[in-house]
Amino acid sequence: MLLLKKITVGLHDIIWNCLLTMTAWNNQSGSYCYQSKKAKDPELSTRTSWVDAQLAYRLVLKGQLSGKKCALLVRSHLQNHLFKLGRFEQRHCGKVLILGLLFLSLFAIGLKTSVVENDINKLWVEEDGRLPKELEYTKSMLGEGYGSENQIVIQTPGTGAKNVLTRESLLNHVEVVTRATKIEVHLFDEIWRLDDLCVKASFPSFENFLVTLLLNKLVPCVVVSPLDCFWEGSKMLGPRRPLLLPASYGLEPITWKNLYPELLVSTLENNMDFDFDIVKDALRRAGLVSGYQKKPCLDPFDPECPVYSVNYRSTETVDSVAPALTGGCFGFAPEFMHWEEDMIVGGVTRNRSNVMVSAEAVQTIIQIMGEQDLYNYYKGTYLVSSIDWSQEKAAQIIEVFQKKFTEVVVSFNNQSNVTDSVSSFTQTSLDELIQEFSEISFVRIGIGYGLMLLYAILTLMNCCNPVHSHAGAGICGVVLVSLSVAAGLGLCSLLGLPFNAATTQIVPFLALGLGVDDMFLMVHTFSQICSSGYTYYQDQAGELVKRAGCTVLLTSLSNSGAFLIAALVPIPALRMFSLQVGILLLFNLITILLIFPAILSIDAWRKKNFRVDVVCCIESAPSTKVTDISALSSPSPTEDKQNTVVVSEVTDNIVTKFAATDYTEYEGTASYSDTGSSQNLTEASKPSTCCDNKTSSKCSALSLSWLVDQFYLPLVEKTWFKVVVFVFNTVLICVSIYGITQVKVGMELTDIVPKETNEYRFLKAQSDYFGFYDMYIVTKDNFQYQLPENQKLMRELHGKISQVSYVIQKDDGSSREFWLDLMVKWLRDLQESYDNDVAAGFFHSNGWYYNASDDAVLAYKLLIQTGDTNNPLDKTQASYKRLVNDEGIIASDAFYNYLTAWVYNDVLAYEVSLASIRPEGKEWFYVPGEGDLLIPKAPSIQFARMSFFLHKLVNTEEIVKCIRAVRDICEDYEELGLDSYPSGLIFTFWEQYINIRYYLLISLVSVLASVFIIITFMMMNPLAAFLLVLTLSVITVELFGFMGLIGIQLSAVPVVILVASVGVGVEFTIHVMTSFITSIGNRQLRTKRSLSFMFAPIVHGAISTLLGIIMLAASQFDFIFRYFFLSLLALVVLGLFNGLVFFPILISVCGPSGEVEPEDLSDSSIPLTRLIITPPSSPEGHRARRRRSSTKKPLADPVVLSTITEEQSGASAASSHSSNQEICSKVTPTVNVETTITPYSKHSSTQGAQSKNGTRSFTKVKTKATVTVEVHTELPGYGGHDSPIVTKTSHSPPTQVEETNDLESAGCVTTL
Repeated sequence: MLLLKKITVGLHDIIWNCLLTMTAWNNQSGSYCYQSKKAKDPELSTRTSWVDAQLAYRLVLKGQLSGKKCALLVRSHLQNHLFKLGRFEQRHCGKVLILGLLFLSLFAIGLKTSVVENDINKLWVEEDGRLPKELEYTKSMLGEGYGSENQIVIQTPGTGAKNVLTRESLLNHVEVVTRATKIEVHLFDEIWRLDDLCVKASFPSFENFLVTLLLNKLVPCVVVSPLDCFWEGSKMLGPRRPLLLPASYGLEPITWKNLYPELLVSTLENNMDFDFDIVKDALRRAGLVSGYQKKPCLDPFDPECPVYSVNYRSTETVDSVAPALTGGCFGFAPEFMHWEEDMIVGGVTRNRSNVMVSAEAVQTIIQIMGEQDLYNYYKGTYLVSSIDWSQEKAAQIIEVFQKKFTEVVVSFNNQSNVTDSVSSFTQTSLDELIQEFSEISFVRIGIGYGLMLLYAILTLMNCCNPVHSHAGAGICGVVLVSLSVAAGLGLCSLLGLPFNAATTQIVPFLALGLGVDDMFLMVHTFSQICSSGYTYYQDQAGELVKRAGCTVLLTSLSNSGAFLIAALVPIPALRMFSLQVGILLLFNLITILLIFPAILSIDAWRKKNFRVDVVCCIESAPSTKVTDISALSSPSPTEDKQNTVVVSEVTDNIVTKFAATDYTEYEGTASYSDTGSSQNLTEASKPSTCCDNKTSSKCSALSLSWLVDQFYLPLVEKTWFKVVVFVFNTVLICVSIYGITQVKVGMELTDIVPKETNEYRFLKAQSDYFGFYDMYIVTKDNFQYQLPENQKLMRELHGKISQVSYVIQKDDGSSREFWLDLMVKWLRDLQESYDNDVAAGFFHSNGWYYNASDDAVLAYKLLIQTGDTNNPLDKTQASYKRLVNDEGIIASDAFYNYLTAWVYNDVLAYEVSLASIRPEGKEWFYVPGEGDLLIPKAPSIQFARMSFFLHKLVNTEEIVKCIRAVRDICEDYEELGLDSYPSGLIFTFWEQYINIRYYLLISLVSVLASVFIIITFMMMNPLAAFLLVLTLSVITVELFGFMGLIGIQLSAVPVVILVASVGVGVEFTIHVMTSFITSIGNRQLRTKRSLSFMFAPIVHGAISTLLGIIMLAASQFDFIFRYFFLSLLALVVLGLFNGLVFFPILISVCGPSGEVEPEDLSDSSIPLTRLIITPPSSPEGHRARRRRSSTKKPLADPVVLSTITEEQSGASAASSHSSNQEICSKVTPTVNVETTITPYSKHSSTQGAQSKNGTRSFTKVKTKATVTVEVHTELPGYGGHDSPIVTKTSHSPPTQVEETNDLESAGCVTTL
C-alpha cells in the first residue's frame, strides 16, 4: 500500500506538470459565474470539488486549501464544459429533445436490417485460429454443404422397466423405423422419399448394362441399427418397389426381405450371357453371400420369415434377445459394415461370460445426403428437369424431410400398445433449437421493461406534493433509455454485427439496467439541486450535468472501454457481444448527458409554474402560512457570523429567505428557491406532517434515505461492524474459490432444451447411454503419399489415433481399416489372383491367354504401369514387380495409377472408407476383354480422410479429453512431416472449451486493466482505481464461485456474464468512490457522506435492473433460468453487497485522500468564508456576465427591517439538506412579515404589476418602531465572485408597504 501511495504521488506530480504547461488558465474570468446563491450552498463546504472544482482549484493555487491540483484541474475543465452543455440544453430544451429523439429513432430503424446468427461455426469457432483455417481448407476441398446428416431414433424402456432388449421392444423398434423409412415429402411438384435422399453404397459398373442396373437397384440405404442382427433388419432396406425378373427365372419379386445374393447371381448367370466372375468377386469382397436370410427372426412365425433363418418356425420363446447383439451387428455388406455394440446399444449389463444380458437403450441411425451431395446427385437428371434445381432447393427438401421424420417418430409414442419411449433428433431439430433459443421474446422484454417503468414511477412519485414529484421524468427516462437501446442495436445491425443468443437474452436487460442506473442518479441529483434553493432556475440543468455528469461520463467510458477491449477475444460470439454492449453504453451516455437533461429542464419549468407531475395541465392548490420572526431563537453570543435576512414568499406560503439568496440579478432572469429557507426558519416546536412543504421531500425518501441516515450510517462507523464485514467477505471469497474449482467446462445440449419434450428425451438418452460421434483425420497436401516411409507414417498415425480410449475398435482389439488399408487389401487380392494364373500358365511375356481370370488381367495391367508419363508402360515389370510388398507398402512409382483403379473399381470399399480423396481423378472402369493397357494417373492427393467412430463421450469433460489427445497426436506427427488435423462435430462445437478458461482470463484482465487506466487518468488517482478494480475482482470471483456451486458449466454464456459483471460492478462502486474523493473530512466522514448521497440511486438502479430480468425466471428453458436469471440475480445481489457494504468499509480504512483537504482532517467542512475569492479590479468580466434591468419600479414606501444575525452550525454545514440547518436570529423590535404570491389569472386582483408569466408578488410589512436594515449581498461577476454591498434604510412608525416583483425578470434586489 505504501509503494502504491508513492507511485500515486509520483504519477500525480508528473501529470500535473504536463497539464500545467499545456493549460493556460485565466484567473481574471471563469468559464461560468460563481453565483452568490451557490456561495451559501452547504454542499460547497462539504463536497467542494463535487460542487465546484474550479473554485477548489483556485483556492489550492492560492494556498488557502490543500488538495490534488492535477485532479482538480481535470475535473474543473470537465465541469466547465459540462456546465455549458447543461445550460445550453435547458435554454433550448425543446429543440434538444426533438433532435435527440429524431437521432435515436433514425438509428433504431436500423433494426430492420438485423440478422440473428445461429451457425455454430460462425459463433464459437476461434477467429484467426487453427480451426477456422481447417474448416476453410475442408470447405475448399469438399465444397459448401458436403457430407451426410444422421437421422437418429433412440428407444428407451418405459416407466419402471430397465431392459429394452426384449422381443416386444425390438418389434416396436422395427415398426417405428419402418414407418420413418416410408416418409414422403411433396415439394416442387415431385414426391421425395428416403430412397431419393439417403446415402447409398455403390457397386462398380459392369460391361452388361442390365446387370449394373439390377445391382444398383438393390443397393439399399446405409442404416446402422441393432435390427441388423435379425432378419427384421431387412424390412428397412427396401427397395420400395420390388425388383421384377422374367418369370422364366423362377424368382419372386425381389426385396431385401427375400434376397439371397449368391442364389440371385447363380440364377442370373444361368439365364444371361455374361461372365459373372467379376460380380461374384465384388460381392465376395463385400461379404454379400446370404444377405439377411440366415439371421434369426424376432418373430419366427412371421409369414415372411425366411426358411433359411436359424429359428424359422421355432417354438422356443426367449424373452431376452440380448445375446444376439453381443459383439455388435453386421450390415448388408458384412465385410465393410460392422456396427460395434457402443454404436447401437447403450446401458449394457453383462454376465460373467461377458455376454450381454440387458440394455437400457437402442438407437438406429439413417444417413441422408447433405445439400451439396443431393444437388450434385440429381443435377442434370430427368427428375429435376422441370424445376430450377439449386443447392438451396436441395437444402429445403432435406429440412422438410427431417421435420416430418421427427413428427412420425414422435407420434409413435401416442399409440396405446407402446410402452417404451421413442425419440428422434435431426440436424434440423438442432438448428431449430438454437434458433428458438436466439429469438427475441418481445413479450418477456416488454413485461420486464414495464416493471422497470412502474418501479421508476413508484420511487420518484411524491403523493404528498405532486409539484415536487418526478414520476414524469422517471417515465420519460426509462422510455428514453429504451429507445437508446434500440438505437444502439440498430447501429450494430447497420455495422454488420449479427445478433446471437447473448445479444437477445442479455443485452436488452443489461444495457437498460446500466442506463437506468445513471438516470436515477441524474434525477436524484436534480431533485437535490432544485430543493436546496442555492441554484438559479436557468442554471439548474447546468449544475446537474456539471455534478452528476462527471460520474456518468466516468462510468460510461469505463464500461464502454472495458467491453470494447474485451472484443479482442477471438471468439466471434464474445466479440460481437462485447462490441454491441460497448456501442449501447455509448448511446446511453449520449442519451443521459445530451437528451435527458432537456427532459429535466422541462420538468423544472413545470415545478416553477406549480404544475402537477405527469398531468401538467393541472395547477397545484395554494396554501398559506405565517411565520413570526420574533419567535425565532436568539443566536449564541459566541457566534459572530452575520447575514441579513429579508422576507419573501412562494406558493402562497409565508416564508423567510436569506437576503443573499432571495433575488439576484443574473443575465436578465430572476430565480429563487421555494424550499430551503422555509425549512430553515420553521418553528422547531411545531410537529411536521407529511404534506407540509418542509417535509414533503423527506417523506418521499423516508423509506430508504431516512433509514440509511438513521440506521446504516451509524453502523459503518462501528469497528465491530467493519470486522464482521471483512470476515464475512473473506469467508465468501474462500467459498467462491472452492466453487470455482467445481466449475466444469462445457455446455450440455440438454440445458438449452425444455424438459418434457422429444428433443430433451433424445438428448438425455444420447448423453446417458451413447456419446457416439464420428471423427476424421484429414491429411493435407505437401505430403508425398506414394513414398514408402510416408505410407508407414500414415499407418502409424492411424494406429496412434486408434489407441485413444474413446475410439471404437474391432472386437479383437485391432483398429478399423482406413482407405490405404482397403486399397492394400484390394491390391493383394489382385496380386494373389495374378500369381495363381501365372503358376497355371495363363500368362505369357506379352500378355495373357483367354482363360486368365478378370482379376489377374487387371493385376497385370497394374503391374506394367510405370508412373512415368513419358514411358507409362513396361511389360517386363510384370515378371518381378509386386503391387504390394510384404510390409504392405504399395509400389511408389505407380501409386497414383493404382489409386485410380481402386477408386473406380472397388467402389463399395472406397465409399465405405469415407476417404473423400481430392482432387478426383479421371474415371477408369475395368472392362474384361478390353485390350487397352494404360491406366490414367490420379492427381496428387491434396485431401484425404481417415474415418473413426468415437464413443463414451457422455459429457464435455470427456469430449475435451478426447480432443486434447487427438490434437496432441496430430501435432506430434506434424513435426515428422505429416500435416494433418482432426475434423468432426466435436471439434467444431467443443474445441472452444479447450482454451475457454484462457480466453476468460484474458477478457477479465483486459476489462479490469482498461477500467484501471480510464479511472486513473480521469480521476488522477491510481489508488482509487486500484481499490475499485480490487472490488470488481472480488465481485467477479464471488459470481464465478456461485456459478460453480449451483452447477453452471463454463461456456460462452457464463464467460459473457462474467465479463459483464465488471461493467455492472462499476455502476455499484464508482459513484461511491467519486463522492468519497470529492467530500471533505477524514475517511470515516467522507464514507458516510458518499453513502448518504449515493445509496438511494444505486439501490433504485439495482432494483430496476432486477425488475428487467425477472421475466427470465418464467422461461420454459431451464438454461435461461439458471444461466441467465440466477447468474444476473446473483450479480446484482453481490454488486449491491460489495458496492454498498464492503467497498465503503474498505475505503473508510485505506481509501485515498480527498481532492480537497482541510488543514485539520478532523474538520467536517470548510467554512464558507474561506471559499470567497476577492474579485479582480477590472469590471470587464463582470460586465460581460451581467445584464441589468433598464428600469426598476420604485417602491411606494421604503421598507424598514431589522438586522438579523444568523450562523450555521457545524452540523448544518456537514449536512447536504437545508432542513437540518439551525438558524439563530436576533431581533430588537417585533416585526410581522406576510408575503403572498398568487398565479395570475383573469379573475385575479389588478393590484401590482403583472409579471411576464402572469405571477404577482405582494409583500406587506408592518412595524411598530423605526427599523434600520442592512442588506449584505454580493454582486455577480468578477470572475464568478461578488463583493459585498451594504445598504441601509430607515423608516418611522407603522407603515405597510406593497411590492410587486417580476419572477421572470433578472437582477438582485439589494434594497426594499
